[in-house]
Amino acid sequence: MAEAIIGPLVGRLQEVAVGEARALVGVNADIHRLRDKLMWLQAFLREADTRRRAVTDEVTRVWTLQTRDAVFDAEDALDHYHLHVDMSRYPRWARPTMIYLETFTIQVRMRRGLSRKIRAINMRLDGIIEDKDKYKIEDSNKKTDVTWKPSTSTSINYTHRKLDDVHDSDEVIYVEEHKQLEDALVNNLTEHQVCKEHYPVMITVSGESGIGKTTLVRDIYKKMEKKKVFQVQAMESFAPYLTAPNILQQITQQLTEDDTNCPKEMAQKMLKNKLKNKKYLLVIDGEVSGTEWKHFLTSIPVGTRGSRVVHITQGKPEEPPSSYHHVTIQLKKLTEDASMSLFHQRLPKELQDKNLKKYQKSIFKITQGLPLAVVLLSGLVQTKVFPSEWVKVFHYLKSKPSANLESMLSVCFDDLPHELKCCFLYFAALPTNTTIEARSLVFMWVAEGFLSSKGGKTMEKIGYIYLSELINRNLVNRVKMDDDSSFGSMSVTIQNKVHDFLQIEAHEASFVEVHSHDDIPTLTSARRLSLQNYTDKYAVLAHPLPKLRSIFSQYEQEPNKGDQGHRSKGSRAYMFHLSQRRAISKMKKDIRSHIKELFHGSEFLRVINLQGIEIGETLTSAIGNVVHLQYLGITSCSLKHIPRSIGRLTSLQTLDVRETNVRELPRSFWMIKTLRHVLGFVLRLPKQIGNLKQLHTLDSIDLEEVSEELTLERTLGEMIHLEFLSIWHISHVNVKALSGALDKLESLRTLILEGKIIPSNVFTTASLRRVKFMFLSGDLVHSSDLDGSESFCLPNLIMLSLEKTYVTQEFISKLSELPFLATLALYPGSYKDKKLVFASSKFPRLKKIKMIDVEVLEIVEVEVSMVPELKELEIHSPFTGCYHDIDLGNDKKRSQKTRIVVDLKKENNYVHEENDDMSEWWMIFA
Repeated sequence: MAEAIIGPLVGRLQEVAVGEARALVGVNADIHRLRDKLMWLQAFLREADTRRRAVTDEVTRVWTLQTRDAVFDAEDALDHYHLHVDMSRYPRWARPTMIYLETFTIQVRMRRGLSRKIRAINMRLDGIIEDKDKYKIEDSNKKTDVTWKPSTSTSINYTHRKLDDVHDSDEVIYVEEHKQLEDALVNNLTEHQVCKEHYPVMITVSGESGIGKTTLVRDIYKKMEKKKVFQVQAMESFAPYLTAPNILQQITQQLTEDDTNCPKEMAQKMLKNKLKNKKYLLVIDGEVSGTEWKHFLTSIPVGTRGSRVVHITQGKPEEPPSSYHHVTIQLKKLTEDASMSLFHQRLPKELQDKNLKKYQKSIFKITQGLPLAVVLLSGLVQTKVFPSEWVKVFHYLKSKPSANLESMLSVCFDDLPHELKCCFLYFAALPTNTTIEARSLVFMWVAEGFLSSKGGKTMEKIGYIYLSELINRNLVNRVKMDDDSSFGSMSVTIQNKVHDFLQIEAHEASFVEVHSHDDIPTLTSARRLSLQNYTDKYAVLAHPLPKLRSIFSQYEQEPNKGDQGHRSKGSRAYMFHLSQRRAISKMKKDIRSHIKELFHGSEFLRVINLQGIEIGETLTSAIGNVVHLQYLGITSCSLKHIPRSIGRLTSLQTLDVRETNVRELPRSFWMIKTLRHVLGFVLRLPKQIGNLKQLHTLDSIDLEEVSEELTLERTLGEMIHLEFLSIWHISHVNVKALSGALDKLESLRTLILEGKIIPSNVFTTASLRRVKFMFLSGDLVHSSDLDGSESFCLPNLIMLSLEKTYVTQEFISKLSELPFLATLALYPGSYKDKKLVFASSKFPRLKKIKMIDVEVLEIVEVEVSMVPELKELEIHSPFTGCYHDIDLGNDKKRSQKTRIVVDLKKENNYVHEENDDMSEWWMIFA
């Protein structure tokens, strides 16, 4: 894995050599020599890496460690140089003078120092290369039993991978268990169990890691959500052995409004208010101790008849108190036929037509019927030549002393293209058993230097291509989205066994140090540090971390107030409680001090991703000292203010303060030219910004206090490379100014507009021709004007979501002009007529129509020939509460229907006309 560490540094050396050629005249030759040596060593290490598991060679291991240390020293030298010649630490008015003065003082001295260090590293690498020849390392590495051509020797196709290439399988592999769980969620209890019904029914789904528990439960959870079987439902995944108060807090936060905080001490009370007299479904995905599980069950309200609590666990199901009825579902490994079926369905369509039956026994012997192993094998072989290399892969895996999941994971990892390995290893730094937002992950990859522009594509687009590749190989799972969506709203996750494997690999390669629970090691040499202390607090941050480049934290949040209950002030219990409160108060002061010291003592930081640390209302001004910082993400309910010193971060690319109370950023922040992604919750837009031509993402801004047209033209209108834009609180006062600003934004791909009013020119302005995803919530101004002759100018629109727009039948029919529209979603207030018909105009690419609680709508009629690609019609009636999910997914189903008519005022039915006899009507239960 050392070669993966070299890759980003080679790119940086190239940038330094080209970008500062004049300033580094005396050093440039040494930098070029270092770059050349590293490129040569990288090529050798790539070859050695494919054989490292087949050959146990201590000499090669030592040689690799020496190479890695030399690379780290070179990185330190470059970062040290940039840190001391950077002018951003001075006020803007003083920078011209300081540049002039430091040219003759500090910069000359720093160039000499860099030259001296680079020469020393070059000499060191010469010795390492000589050792390779001396100990004949290359010859020993030729011993290997890998006989197929690994993907490491090829490059990713940067032109064909798109989000549409990533497919979710709808096949159910555990049919009986699927039905058992669905019945347990929906059906009433038997007569002798009725006395317990006022308590939620407890359902435990258990099985070993990789068996498919979460996949099974999530699939049924989505169905329950669509059908609105439960009045309230939430599904939460979390790291192992979280405490009951934090589980309650996470669930409550999911059920509250986006801008409402949920302090831990208020979570139980808020949850009871949410679930009181409601039929609810709570899904808890994660390992919980018996004590905490009983605490959790006693903390949730009784609810109404029919409520359910589902626990997904690897261990033995915990018996709930006797008041609860308990249903247990255990998943076991697949049979040989079921394994083959799963393997087959996870292959690309072009491979599904091959004759694969003769490989069935080999597949079952290798995977032992474990679903995770089956899908990993499917992801591996689809990158190989069929059938010659498939046979070699099967033979290699069967030859292992014991067929196990670790062998499969090792082969899948070693087979990855080199540029993907760092990206995949990055998951080791993130918490296990949690969902990860795709775009945040890619933004961190960019900040780390893992990505570079290729083939005319931005770094972010390359990152999404890499992520798609990992998903297609079944190493990363896409959390199935309800609607077609962009990477901007997609989440991913990895299986726990895969996460464990990556943490071992990352530790061996010194890629990241991961620490959890109560260990407080000496970490002075750590370059990436992941703190996943769910019980212990912050002590690690007190140590100096001078080499640190990235820090990630995942902590349980501390309560803001203590619940003293009815304790007597003179009691020992009260005195003990009081001492705890003082300790917590002192600890909170300590963490703010530790963070300040971290920013002072870890000046090379590029990525800061802090979750669950209560850092107070204001971020320390010491943040301005971390001049290399490129990604800053904070989750903290207490945070309200960002200091002006953030303006000194002249390399900052991404700021994410969505899970905070920050609503306004200092003017100095908006002057940072390198900004690419700004993520917050209804941030106020300033009246003046700097040159933000590189800004790609602005999510989200508040126009409530914006009234002047010039303000939006000079701010939003100047962000000409924006691709993702979300705007809230549009009103009659600012809608005209917004229309003018949107006319300038020709690079938009995703547009989200919410307010009292929405400008209708979003459908007709040519500047939005690249938009693929559009979400509109608000009265569409002059929508009736769009019913006329003026053409829509959204040739690339894939997904359209409408809410409170009050459009007409004529408007919906006119949407047929959009050649690539695949998903149309209508929510409350989106439509104002009683009948909606898809018959007069042809929608050539429409695959999904979704209508949820559209109040006025009574009849939906669809002429099947007018929607030739339609696969799903999903309707929820506001009149009856019935859910209709009409599947037209294959040609056979489509051939049975010519017209679909849904009466939203009738319960549990829709009708369709047959091809052969138009007078024959069918009543189908939805």
